[in-house]
Order: sequence, then C-alpha cells, then structure tokens
Amino acid sequence: ELRTWLDDKLCQQAQSQPISAKLERLQSQIQEQEEFQKSLNQHSGSYEMIVAEGESLLLSVQPGEEKTILQNQLVSLKTHWEELSKQVADRHSKLKDCLQKAQKYQRHTEDLLPWVEDCKAKMSELEVTLDPVQLEATLLRSKALLSDVEKRRSLLEMLNSAADILIDASQTDEDDVRDEKAGINQKMDAITEELQAKTGSIEEMSQRLKEFQESFKNIEKKLEGAKHQLEIYDALGPQACSNKNLEKLRAQQEVLQALEPQVDYLKNFTQGLVEDAPDGSDCSQLLCQAEVAQQDFKAVKQKVNDCCMLMENKLEGIGQFNNRVR
Repeated sequence: ELRTWLDDKLCQQAQSQPISAKLERLQSQIQEQEEFQKSLNQHSGSYEMIVAEGESLLLSVQPGEEKTILQNQLVSLKTHWEELSKQVADRHSKLKDCLQKAQKYQRHTEDLLPWVEDCKAKMSELEVTLDPVQLEATLLRSKALLSDVEKRRSLLEMLNSAADILIDASQTDEDDVRDEKAGINQKMDAITEELQAKTGSIEEMSQRLKEFQESFKNIEKKLEGAKHQLEIYDALGPQACSNKNLEKLRAQQEVLQALEPQVDYLKNFTQGLVEDAPDGSDCSQLLCQAEVAQQDFKAVKQKVNDCCMLMENKLEGIGQFNNRVR
C-alpha cells in the first residue's frame, strides 16, 4: 500500500507544473507543494513503522531467497521514499527561491510604475508660454523632472536585473516578465525623450524671450539718449544754435542710423515668436512692445533730422550774415 502510494506521489511530483515567473501562480504552486509535503509528513509514521518491522524481520529470517526478497523490498521502499522526499524538498526550495525573486521584481515595478504615471502627468503640465516669469518657472520644473528621471535610471537597472534573475529561476511565464520589462523600459525611454524635447523647447523659447527683452531695452536706452539730447535742444531755445550742439545732434543721427536695422530685426523677431507661440497664447504684450519701439524710433529719428536741418539752416544763415558784415 505504501509503495503504491509512493509510486502515485512520485508520478504526481514528476507531472508538477513548471515553476512560474508570475507571483500569484507561484504562491498557488507553493500552497500546493506544502499540501503535498503535509501528505508526505502524514505518511512518515507508517513509513518508519514499516521500515522498523522490515529490519526486525530481517534479523529473524534465515539467509535465503525469502530474506533477499525482503531486503530488496526494504531497499526499494527506502530508495523511493528518499527520492520523493528529496524531490519535494528541492521543488519547495526552488519555489521559495523563485518567490523571493518574483517579490523583489514586483517591489521594483511597484516603486517605478506609479512614478512613471506621475511623471507623465507632470509632463503634460509643462507648456511653452510667452510669459517670461511663468516660462522660467516651467523650465525649472522641467529640469527638476529630467534630473529625477536620471536618478530613476538606477532603479530601472535594478528592475531589469531582478527581471533577468527571475526569468533564469523560473520555468514558465518568462515571456510575460520579458514583455512587462520591455514595456517599462520603453515607457522610461519615451518619457526621457519627450522630457528632453520639452526642456529643449522651453529653453529655446526662454532664450528667445531674453533676446527680445535685451534688444528692446537696448533700443529704448539709445532712444532715451537721443530724447535727452532733444530735451536739451528744446530747453536752450535760440541758444541751442551752435556748431557744438549740431555735432551732438549729428552724432545722435549716426546712432539712430545704426539702430534702424536693430528695430527692423526686433519687428521680424517678434513676428517669428508670435508664429512659433502655442495656440491660444497671449501675444499682445510682445506685439505692443515691438510696435512701441518702432513708432518711438520713427518719431525720435524724424525729430532729430528736423532739428539738424533747422540748426544747419540757421547756422548757414548766420554764417552768410557774418560774411556780409565782414
């Protein structure tokens, strides 16, 4: 009876399902194996009793065919019992080992996947804008996310390593782990690529806005210099008419002549910014600044030219009068 039971269990053990890489299936397999071990433990008393009886019989039986048969039965029984016990212990050990590896892999996925989804949500909030203050804050957030992605690379490497170790330890469902691992790596690569592209776009727009503001301020500064000279001219009244003041106004003419390409560049640059701005962006402030700079430049240039011409005519008239007097 015990041999029949042993043979049946050895057959069952031989037909055991391959060790799965999936955590839930592993836990189910371990539970089944523990039930199998429990059944083996329950029969251990019967086994020990039969072995003891057999060894006792061997001592009382005279040498001969009957004793040889008994010895062979006893040896066969011990061999089968030990083989089954070894197989059960080995499988249980492999299942436990694979379970630990599956749990480690799952811990890494549980750490990484929620972060991936959170990162995607944060990335969707990163928008290119024409507001310099808001854009700078967005750029800081984008760079912080990019830094976080690089830090998470070490966790991804740990996940990849844990997946490879789990695949080596398991006998089935390895493709599921491979597919999941590949999917996570693709998500990380996609996030990195998209985030780098967004950061690049935000940085580019930030630089263009800074260039716009610097150009606008430079034009304003030079126009202020010309306006100041005109204020002096107006304040002096008739006394402003001198060769020295004419030279100053001519110097402002040269400054304004050199400034004109910058004003034209600012206009074209603004148009490019507006065209590249995201849909729905408020471009009114940029357009207004560019228009103010252009109109201001035209007005100042016209007034400086008029003042120069008037002063030149006056000085020419004074010179002709002095010549007639001489």
